[in-house]
Amino acid sequence: LVQPRSLERWQEWRGSRRRVRGIHRSRPLDVATEGYVLHTREGEGPSRILLGIDTADGAAHGGLPAVLPYVHGSAAVVTPAGLSPAELSGPEWEHRRIARPSAALDDLGITSLLTLGWHRAVGRSLHEWAREAEVPGAVVQHDVLTPFAPPLPPDTTLLSWTAEDGEFHRAERDDIEVRVVGSQRLWQARHDAAGQEPTIDGQPVFLGQLASIELPRRVSLRAAHSYCRFADALYQPGPGEDDRLARAAHLLLRRRGIGFQATSTALPAQSGPIAAVFSADILEAAVRGIPAWVHAPGAPGWLVEQWERYGMRRAGTEPTPAPELGTDEPARLIAQILEGGA
Repeated sequence: LVQPRSLERWQEWRGSRRRVRGIHRSRPLDVATEGYVLHTREGEGPSRILLGIDTADGAAHGGLPAVLPYVHGSAAVVTPAGLSPAELSGPEWEHRRIARPSAALDDLGITSLLTLGWHRAVGRSLHEWAREAEVPGAVVQHDVLTPFAPPLPPDTTLLSWTAEDGEFHRAERDDIEVRVVGSQRLWQARHDAAGQEPTIDGQPVFLGQLASIELPRRVSLRAAHSYCRFADALYQPGPGEDDRLARAAHLLLRRRGIGFQATSTALPAQSGPIAAVFSADILEAAVRGIPAWVHAPGAPGWLVEQWERYGMRRAGTEPTPAPELGTDEPARLIAQILEGGA
């Protein structure tokens, strides 16, 4: 397992694994070659909230942009150049190119910081700046947690999905405060699916995770093959499955008679049950009323523990139940915490 306090140790571990794409599946620090953009919006309240957004995918799952409508005070957002979330496109926003993520922040009167972590360039720079400036920093959980998640920045508040996730990610550190806010992704899925009964009449689908570096590729491939044969399921390649070894694995599955579903098929569009090795998609599917299971023959102990922590059910049993979600939108709770009202 990765040493829980050291980002450098985590980076070394990541560097020793396959280099693939994704939220936790890319190089630890992605330095923008075209610089960064500081987006600012004036508000009515006294607070001045700073958000650091490194990637579009991470921002969508972590719910960072969803916090902004609930911020009464002023807001500043730092992104790599070329990444412009739709929430920052209104006329109330001003945009300025900056050379580095933490540039031009000293004069803004920032009162709190929120990121997805410090394992990428924007988050790393902003948390280092906030610590020197004595600005409170927070990290929002944006995915299911494994023992290989990047360590949290020092002296940080973790905004977790559950109390169990908070204690797991905190890793017995005494410089981390945990506040349970829930998952914006799952809350939004419940909101979108309210009053709708999904039509589940299609072929089962296994969501591929060959690009995941938490597990050996042979484990992910064996899981996909055995489930597709067991359930007569289609295989949907996951993000990042475009390297030579992944293409060879796809060819092997096709030669063994397994059909494929388009990579672009979004979870709400699934017409059949789904399965995966481990993924927040399992929980979102359960929230949307789509039968979902986990499957990985010979799974290591940490993976079995994760399944149990999230209540994910194994293939061949009852589908994964929808996780309990609070009535308050996590984005609103996060805004209240950042502005000191909760």
